[in-house]
Amino acid sequence: MVVLNRHAKVEEEYCGLLGGGNASMNGATNTKSAMRHTAPAIARDSRFSTAILVCGVFLLGVLYGSHSSSNSSNNAVTTFPFNVAATLKSTTPRDVHVGSMCRCGSQKVPMPDVNKELISLYHQVPKNPLDMSIGGQDTRVIQPPSKATGSDPKRFLHHPVEGCQCFDGDGRIMPEPTSDQFMSKLSRDYFLRPNNQCQESEAESQFNWDQMPDFGVEDLPIFVGVLSFKSPLSLNNTLHNWLKHNLFHRIAAQDVMVQLNHRSQEDDEIMYDFQKKLNNRHPMTILGDEEENLHPGLAISNFCRRAEQHPSSHPNGENLVLFLEKDWIIPDGSGKLFYLESIFRSAIALSQRGVPYVSLRSSQVDGSKSWRCPAEGIGWRCTTAHQHRWTNHPVLISCNWFLRYLEPFVLLNDPIMYCGSSSVHRKRNGYCDWEEALQDGRVAWTNSHWVMAHLGNTGGGPLFVHHEVDK
Repeated sequence: MVVLNRHAKVEEEYCGLLGGGNASMNGATNTKSAMRHTAPAIARDSRFSTAILVCGVFLLGVLYGSHSSSNSSNNAVTTFPFNVAATLKSTTPRDVHVGSMCRCGSQKVPMPDVNKELISLYHQVPKNPLDMSIGGQDTRVIQPPSKATGSDPKRFLHHPVEGCQCFDGDGRIMPEPTSDQFMSKLSRDYFLRPNNQCQESEAESQFNWDQMPDFGVEDLPIFVGVLSFKSPLSLNNTLHNWLKHNLFHRIAAQDVMVQLNHRSQEDDEIMYDFQKKLNNRHPMTILGDEEENLHPGLAISNFCRRAEQHPSSHPNGENLVLFLEKDWIIPDGSGKLFYLESIFRSAIALSQRGVPYVSLRSSQVDGSKSWRCPAEGIGWRCTTAHQHRWTNHPVLISCNWFLRYLEPFVLLNDPIMYCGSSSVHRKRNGYCDWEEALQDGRVAWTNSHWVMAHLGNTGGGPLFVHHEVDK
């Protein structure tokens, strides 16, 4: 076995640097059981400092890279240039299951055939991020822990796609041409073009061009967050609509959190009857009280922080929240119901490819200001926050993005956040019209360039439509 190392002295010097300062790592985040607009809870990182531990976990690459390469054909591993202390052999990496990249050149749309093992993984409820019983090919890539990637080392396991098709598109999904002279040639033939010697390298590799791992996309847990305000009839109608279409099961929701603003006796009766009908088929958490009135931003913040404390949470907090207000139903005739699972697998991929806001409704901007951004065989249109306003429509939100960039505005307990064009909002002391605050510039949205994806109505009509029963 060949392991790329430097002299042990480098390791000693590096560990000495860590030991000489106040080395620390972020621990688990603790939050209060509920967040209120009158007294927002701010989670503080717990920290601990141990030079040996910090040095050891950072240098973990060689140990696991060496161990996992024992079954490889060429027995060569690229790792960090340090040796790992024998005392760290008990540290267990987290398995990250990834599929293959499916990519096509100009004027073509990639359509992957998803690996069946990956599909079963995506459908797990509850999820166990440390479960190593699932299959997959060892890529021999062990990523040491870091502040950027989390406190656990990661071992990447590859589930090759059954196939990858490149086609011209249809009414639901269309290609986005490129003018780049190299990207337009993207293909296996271009990879194996004469004089680049890649054919010989591929013959010696455990991979081939058609089955390169997509290291950046893994399964992420989805949590459903429902917001209701004095609308028990709409809430009841919507919950039964979602149950009828088996929404929670089909998207593998790890929990359904229902925030009842100004919670009433009628709300409790409806939730009690619905949970009886649900019959423990899916986890559900009921939140709110008679006085609590969380605006959408604060509700999303609360959902994300509760997701972090959930047993099925992603180890690094990379959770997704499907935010739904109480009156968004799935129409019976929606053609998108036939490929609902594929839509959400595609949305999970988008959330890890630079799109933290994935709307399940159509875009409201001029087509010239948006572009086609298909993912995993599903058609989307993308635009930026500078071109498209925030809406409280059904949306899949990346929690680590929301907590990092938007939660500080949620926690801004100041009168400037409590004004609005509606007299109703002005009368609600301490209530922020979150949607309007994003539109008028009080929240950093319009000056940002976050990428937003929208599902659109082609390919079976809208997935969600607005239907309010309470008037």
